[in-house]
Amino acid sequence: MGFNLYFDFAALTVLIFLTFSIVLKKQIIGTSNKIYIIVLSCTFVTAILDIVASLEQVPIPWLTALNTFFLFFRAATAISLFFYACNLGQVYYLLLRRKWGFILLFLPLAIFVGALIGNLFNQSLFIYLPGPTYQRGPFIWIAYAVSYLYLSASLVIILVNRKYHSKAQLTAIIVAFILQVGSSIFQFLVPNVLVEMFVTSLTLLTLSLFMENPEHFIDYKTMNFNFRSFTVTVRRMLDLKESFNVVLIHVTNAASLYSLYPHEQAIAFNRACSASLSEKARKIDHSAVVYYLGSATFAYVFRDRSKEEAIKNLIQHDFSLPMTHAGISFLFNAKTCLVNCPEDCSDATSLVSFATTFFDLTESDSLDVRPYRHHRGNLLFELDHILENAIAKKSFSVYYQGIYSLKQKRFIAAEALLRLKDDDYGTIMPGLMIPYAERRGKIVAISRVVMEKSFDFFIHHLRGKLDYIEINLSPLQLMDPNLPDDISSLAKTYGIKPEEIIFEITEGAAAMEDVALNNNIKALREQGYRIAIDDFGTGYSNLSRILRLDISVLKFDRSMTDLLAKGEQDDAFLGLFSIFSPRGIKLLFEGVETKEVAEKLTKMKADHIQGYYYSKTIPEEEFLSLLEQSR
Repeated sequence: MGFNLYFDFAALTVLIFLTFSIVLKKQIIGTSNKIYIIVLSCTFVTAILDIVASLEQVPIPWLTALNTFFLFFRAATAISLFFYACNLGQVYYLLLRRKWGFILLFLPLAIFVGALIGNLFNQSLFIYLPGPTYQRGPFIWIAYAVSYLYLSASLVIILVNRKYHSKAQLTAIIVAFILQVGSSIFQFLVPNVLVEMFVTSLTLLTLSLFMENPEHFIDYKTMNFNFRSFTVTVRRMLDLKESFNVVLIHVTNAASLYSLYPHEQAIAFNRACSASLSEKARKIDHSAVVYYLGSATFAYVFRDRSKEEAIKNLIQHDFSLPMTHAGISFLFNAKTCLVNCPEDCSDATSLVSFATTFFDLTESDSLDVRPYRHHRGNLLFELDHILENAIAKKSFSVYYQGIYSLKQKRFIAAEALLRLKDDDYGTIMPGLMIPYAERRGKIVAISRVVMEKSFDFFIHHLRGKLDYIEINLSPLQLMDPNLPDDISSLAKTYGIKPEEIIFEITEGAAAMEDVALNNNIKALREQGYRIAIDDFGTGYSNLSRILRLDISVLKFDRSMTDLLAKGEQDDAFLGLFSIFSPRGIKLLFEGVETKEVAEKLTKMKADHIQGYYYSKTIPEEEFLSLLEQSR
């Protein structure tokens, strides 16, 4: 026959290597891996059939059967590569949804299968003559046309969706598919040099190296798809205007699992629980895919909108019960959120940003995005744009809440509080805006605007009326090594004296043993600024830590004030007074709303109070009016 089989044997070597690679790297997760395995299997069978069908020792009837199967699996390899390309371009599920279109995709293959069956009777594709001698029929071109059609369509899909791949990936894929088409043409022109299967094996090797590396898209801690994979997937789906849902889960006590059990044991437990939830979700909707976004946050993406409540209820139910595996039983605490796309969010960047911050936007176990829906979109997903726009235009407002001295019987200070009113969405609540800004690194720029406006308002309207104003500093600001110099420069610009400012830090920030944070607090103290600890009673700081910080004001959180109002733990409060007051630390109680609580604090010799009883949080003009009335 004169067939050159060296390339086929080389192809088998590459394919065996790839098979071992799949087993060792566990490339069996997700649609992409599964289609890749189908392509590999078809190529493997085709290469073996190509070799056996070229042996002269095989009887002619067997050669006819073997070559028939060879041509079928060759076409199956081409259509498998096409579906692989569809999956890379995220149009695979679009094909599945359009049943008639999906069926029509198989039409060229069906026509070719019909031609193969007809060849058994009319030898229109090929025939084996005594010798044996292989001879092509007049319609053999159909076999090559089917391959060209599927491979060309694959290349078009890759090019149309090129933005979803890196330059290296795109180059590798395009070169591989061009070589695939080229080898098919070469095979048609030079039939006795069997190079096509070797080039197909190299194509699969290229895809394995550039596209099928699990470490690129799998998180090995949970064996779910990772953050990068989630980002790429939602971007593709939104670009294609697909409708889908995302259930977000953030485990608030995940760190406890790793502190209670050995690391490997905790990882195995995590994987088992994640696999169990994933399997249950897929039983409800087979399209459900689970992603691990890092920081104990998961995302369930699924396409069947009618199943959204079922999947959300499943997740909430499972997280409400202890999970058990290999002798470990652990109850996860989780926050969840259901997002409808594209109704709630049509921008991938906003969706990804929200997925990594949603748990900071609520104290409850479930965040409902529906109340934030607006005819222009959903506020929760527009926060990034709103904040960027407000930073650029410096359109933030500063409201003030008076701080009343029980001993001097007057307002001695005011706390500057951030507010924002958007033209489209109205007032943005601080509890929603500030945690988001902190997580997205925007709080530094926002705080600078607040500081500038507060300094300006104080020197023009409050100097001589109040002793000082209090300004909040976030933990992120406190870790900025340039903070003391920036504040000093800003104070000189506006003519503010250090004794006219007290900087508030939260109790959580005060509890952080961070070198940069400690250095900045020390530098601010050395410049003459005073420090107040806000929200005392809600964090984890200890007395020795507070005393080491050399603070000037200790602000008791409203929850502590409520305890005092109920007459609970009065002895404990008196004990705290006896510790801090002799050291010159002023004691301020937040959330004071009634005369009874104010009088009780006066008797207990607290220093300052802050709350609705004396002053609400109000705009600049209203606050000035309040000061005039209080005189």
